[in-house]
Amino acid sequence: MNTQSTGTDGECLALESKLLEIARVSPWIEKLAARHGMPSRTQFAIDLCLEEVLSNIIRHGYAGEPNHAVVIRHRINREGSFTLVVEDQAPQFNPLLVSDPPVPHSLEDVSGGGHGIQLLKQFADAIEYEPMPNGNRITITFVAPGSTQAGPRTTAS
Repeated sequence: MNTQSTGTDGECLALESKLLEIARVSPWIEKLAARHGMPSRTQFAIDLCLEEVLSNIIRHGYAGEPNHAVVIRHRINREGSFTLVVEDQAPQFNPLLVSDPPVPHSLEDVSGGGHGIQLLKQFADAIEYEPMPNGNRITITFVAPGSTQAGPRTTAS
């Protein structure tokens, strides 16, 4: 799929629902980082969170089926704030309603998965979920270190 400009909303990256497509996200974020003066710490957080969100959409939302669309838009905010909007056409799923996995008491209790949403909540400064008529929209905001903007919050529609 492709990258395109969307005017005042910044850039857009359209992906297919294939895990290999996730590799296209990091170079796209690097270009945004260079263009908008994004600190490396913020760039790392965005990369990590987008990888988790996209992996969950592809693996769980689309059940690994290829040829479905996932679109990421970069929204231009005030200085020091970076927002990404991810839209899919998968069955509705609100990741903000998922409780954190239990703290393991031993190595046998540690599972290999189930921590992606928890990482998203830890690294993003704001997360909003909106059910769409044909899918989901998740808006993720990152505030650069040293910015005067508000701290972590999550909201669900």
